[in-house]
Amino acid sequence: MANLNRYKFTFGKKSLTLTTEHENLFMEEVEKVAREKYAAIKESMPTADDETLAILLAVNTLATQLEREIAVDDMEQELESLRKKVVEKAQKEALEDEESK
Repeated sequence: MANLNRYKFTFGKKSLTLTTEHENLFMEEVEKVAREKYAAIKESMPTADDETLAILLAVNTLATQLEREIAVDDMEQELESLRKKVVEKAQKEALEDEESK
């Protein structure tokens, strides 16, 4: 099992400790992005409480992740289709070469 890192930070009024496989530098970037996204939501909903903002942040993050997973799946399907075309073309050319001999 990979070494686990305990990353501590304060988000809003909460002191948090995350147990993660990622190094502190990576987690600092995650924290930075979380703060930026949180601030953007807070700006658009200034009267929302911290819990609501955190839930919206989580849901927005999951929506973005799902969109990216769908895009990756689409790219993988396109790649597989292109691979099949390349193999079929190579087989066809090999067959034509055999027939021309």
